[in-house]
Amino acid sequence: MYVTGCRIEPDSVNATDDLRPCSIESAELSIDVIPSQGGRVASFRSRRSGLELLTQSTRSGPYPQPGLHALFQRGPCAGIEECLPTVGPCAARDGYAPDHGDFWQIPWRVLTRTGNHLQVSADGFSRTLRFTKDLTLEGPALHIQYRIENIGLARQSFLYACHPLFAISAGDRILLPAEVRDLTLQYSRHNRIRPPASIIPWPVAPSGIPLDLTEGPETGNAEMFYTARLNEGSCGILRQSSGEILELSFDTASLPFLGLWICYGGWPDEGEGPRQYAVALEPTTSACNTLAKAQEEGSAIELACGDAFEWQIQFEIIPPGCASRLLL
Repeated sequence: MYVTGCRIEPDSVNATDDLRPCSIESAELSIDVIPSQGGRVASFRSRRSGLELLTQSTRSGPYPQPGLHALFQRGPCAGIEECLPTVGPCAARDGYAPDHGDFWQIPWRVLTRTGNHLQVSADGFSRTLRFTKDLTLEGPALHIQYRIENIGLARQSFLYACHPLFAISAGDRILLPAEVRDLTLQYSRHNRIRPPASIIPWPVAPSGIPLDLTEGPETGNAEMFYTARLNEGSCGILRQSSGEILELSFDTASLPFLGLWICYGGWPDEGEGPRQYAVALEPTTSACNTLAKAQEEGSAIELACGDAFEWQIQFEIIPPGCASRLLL
């Protein structure tokens, strides 16, 4: 895929060649991971209610060949994907970084697999970064341990954002930490909320729009927000149909910010294909969507040769009637 210390185009691998999922289960959860499609978690299902918590891909292949100019919107665009070393494509100081990064585009290797545990890994092509994920199911929770290692000969930098596209229905409730009183607007389709860089109160926008209540897919709206630096690493979605809460927990020492993408049929703006209907709660290293901006702001993670960066994210289903700190 690359020569250490150099950046070249990856081998041509069509992500539709092998769609077989790796499935792991606990008494309360089942998940499917598709290694050939960026190692994404394609299904996250409550065995209690049968509810699927992740968006399901409505796109069919062929998907784009991996490369610096592959477009994310032509990929699966579903489930839990990983954005590294950037979200938005950009010319960073250490070279071009592709749309939503390297790792959604390329096949991952399965290293170990048991009934409730899966370890997968992949090597990037725009930078000499090895990305490894350990996924373990315990009761109602999915624990993911992440590790990024610089296996090259030169110093590397990156932005990381988890990119979980959650299934929703109109009237579901988005839950953010109590400390969040406002958000920075990064994008609003047709400037529905306000222009980019505006500070927007949470949970009700100045126009009276309740941002914490999901809308229907017919509205055609889409917004992207970022929190300020967080003390509490938690967020979630209350699914009205089952009463369950999907709660995310993360360490703010490693992932100090949270991105919030709400899309009610408002993306993509251009091109053919279905419009997205999802909410993404995105624990991230930077409150911006490009590596170039993160480098400019000083929030990009820097790794010397042989160094590694590790963190954890937990996805837990809280049953109806059980306490969640997000509702306190």
